[in-house]
Amino acid sequence: MGSHKAYAYKSHVLWPFLFVIISTMTIIKNIREYPSDKPNGYTAVYLLGYGGAIWHSRRHTRLLRDEGYKVLAMDFHDVLKHRDPQDLINVMDEVEDELTNRALINTKTIIVGVSMGGLIGFNMLKRHSELDKLLVITGGNMALIPKSYRQKWPVSYADLEDMWQDVNIYAPLGSVKNKQIIMILPSRDKMIDPEDVAKELQKHKLHNTIRTIRPKGGHFRTIITETILRPKNSVQLINEMISK
Repeated sequence: MGSHKAYAYKSHVLWPFLFVIISTMTIIKNIREYPSDKPNGYTAVYLLGYGGAIWHSRRHTRLLRDEGYKVLAMDFHDVLKHRDPQDLINVMDEVEDELTNRALINTKTIIVGVSMGGLIGFNMLKRHSELDKLLVITGGNMALIPKSYRQKWPVSYADLEDMWQDVNIYAPLGSVKNKQIIMILPSRDKMIDPEDVAKELQKHKLHNTIRTIRPKGGHFRTIITETILRPKNSVQLINEMISK
């Protein structure tokens, strides 16, 4: 009986501290900043995708640094883990806070987004007129992920679509202006609906410079090709953006 009371007391004492720890957890998992030996004045904000880790991108980020870009890389905790749709909204706010605190809301910032990181990049461009350059390696409407993933959410597809309207790529015509967006959008993507994303981007071409590149592979093959096997391709695309 005595030991039981002691256990209950300890649990009662520890619970407020555990609540504080849980309530202050962030969705951004790791942040790394890498300077360049020959800076060109631009910062590449490199946002990893779902399940991606910063070390996965080391070849890609090294090439960016060799080209003169300072790199700020972020990866993320599992946004599906808590079955809470609010997590995707929170991650947008957290990334925005990081960019604001680091004085990166300006035209010298280029966002490089991989999959979910590309979706975050779209959202940053929608929020800030000063952010005007984005390279996306796959990515799009999070509500259009496959049924096997959607089953993890305790809400319907229609509710997700409505709840995530502001964090997905969709925006009223003319509300997003003077942006340079290059999207490497695989033609056989099983993770999102690539045709839906391509049509949405096409709607905004009147006010923005949008280039869509359609590799033959699927979602993961495109990520591996563009970030590991042939990262020079996307680095060249970034160089073209800043030269305009």
